[in-house]
Amino acid sequence: MWKSFSKFVVLSFVLTLSDVSCEKAPVVRTPLGDVAGYYMTTRGGRQISAFTAIPYALPPIGDLRFKAPVPINQWENTLNASTVSPVCVQRNPYTRQEEIVGQEDCLYLNIYTPTRNNDVSDTSLLPVMVFFHGGGWMCGDGTTGMYGPHFLLDRDVVFVATNYRLGPLGFLSTQDEHCPGNNGLKDQQEALRFIQNNIESFGGDKNSVTIFGESAGGASVHYHMLSENSAGLFHKAISESGTALVPWAEAAPGEALRNAFRLAKFLDCPQAPSENMISCLRTKDSYDIINTEFLFYAWDYEPMTPFKAVIEPDHPGAFLRRSPRKTPNVPAVPWMTGLNKDEGCLKSVWITSNTSRYNEFMSAFETIAPVTFYYENSPYAEAITEKIRQKYLNDKDESALKNGILEMYSDSYFAYPAVDAVEKVFSYTKNPVYLYDLSYKATNSFSQIFGDEEGDYGVCHADELMHLFPIEFLSKPFSPEDIEISETIITLWTNFATTGNPNKPVPVPFKWEPATSPSKMEYLEINKESVMKSDLGARSRFWSTLPLWYNVRGRKFTDDL
Repeated sequence: MWKSFSKFVVLSFVLTLSDVSCEKAPVVRTPLGDVAGYYMTTRGGRQISAFTAIPYALPPIGDLRFKAPVPINQWENTLNASTVSPVCVQRNPYTRQEEIVGQEDCLYLNIYTPTRNNDVSDTSLLPVMVFFHGGGWMCGDGTTGMYGPHFLLDRDVVFVATNYRLGPLGFLSTQDEHCPGNNGLKDQQEALRFIQNNIESFGGDKNSVTIFGESAGGASVHYHMLSENSAGLFHKAISESGTALVPWAEAAPGEALRNAFRLAKFLDCPQAPSENMISCLRTKDSYDIINTEFLFYAWDYEPMTPFKAVIEPDHPGAFLRRSPRKTPNVPAVPWMTGLNKDEGCLKSVWITSNTSRYNEFMSAFETIAPVTFYYENSPYAEAITEKIRQKYLNDKDESALKNGILEMYSDSYFAYPAVDAVEKVFSYTKNPVYLYDLSYKATNSFSQIFGDEEGDYGVCHADELMHLFPIEFLSKPFSPEDIEISETIITLWTNFATTGNPNKPVPVPFKWEPATSPSKMEYLEINKESVMKSDLGARSRFWSTLPLWYNVRGRKFTDDL
């Protein structure tokens, strides 16, 4: 299975090239210089213009490693924007990838537009949708082979997908001016600035920019909603299966500096002062830096993301100056966010599909749970573990126990952070918040790459992506119902990007109402017959009763341990 997955990039590249028209390449004149792209054809047969591998920042190499991105300079000759963007240095833990791939010179983005010439008027500008990929801030990319425009560009939008730095190269922080942190998020921010300055040349409206992302990309979107320096760079936001409050994206107090020290030790660099640490780390090979990731894991690939978003010291370029759990000092924007019904299969499939791993997980739960659920440094770790066991593993039937593992990951990693984030948003804005839960089970599922090619694990984490993008490595043919659901989701997402309301301008056969309060949490269940329901993620509220570090600080937990 892993061999077939590793080949999808090559296959996707071939498919992308096959889309290229033999017509003369489209050329766009931008403030930075001319850009020559190529033509592609969408699922619906529409011919569009594609401009790929456009640099938006200087290569973050040498002295620029571990620094905020530096804007790209003007180019003299016509830029060839018909190549494949190099991916950032990474290794995919979700597929147990062993080899490291990519390069540090990776800050490129792709732009796809229905516009076929440079004759763009103010009245014809289209809404812009900017996608941030998932991958736990450890892996992923914005290339055409992974996130192509073939579905979205059947609607009148301009679509942008971007790379950003990953792992310690993108998220290392020494918690001081020498490496404040969040450089991967600052890369995204720089891409948004590039879009503000250049997107009109591609027919996009810089005053109607929607950022959207999945998993770590969804968390990224929410972080931009909280960042003072991102304010004004976008106008609507969509977070799919990820918010700023997920435990794998929000660094606990002391975690960032502790992991910076560990990284330095692994690479034989001084741990202090931080200036010396960073100077030494700049001399190390990027692959050696990424290769340390396995050294952070205590069990399997746990904890999943050693390097996360951090609160920075106050300085002019700070991405995040205050906790994401506090009311932000930025204007709110309309927000769409939601879940897939069985998110936890991202983690549970690998455990429950293999007898030895399942037995190991169950027998060593007291050791594994604090690591995988991010409370190993808690003074209440033993009590928390017992509470989790009672909630999800209080059954003797093996199928029920395996379902409990799915549910505990769904609730901890995705559902409760979404509920918590939405509750906080309600406390400071009256802008609409549209919630959803995808319960439609498609022919394909990402469980095919998370550990079991054939098993049925419900509607898995990332499954909505196949409805938005032509995910080539999910090899089973789409059913007519799959295509119908895909068209519906495309309409909802592009409607929201156009008007801030998923119900218009293109009609849908139901009414998606915004949520009205934390107590009701109304959401759209997306299925063959989509209907409104209440109390999104109700079961996951159990996690608010545990003395986890963020609950203790917010005094939310039930003190009965």
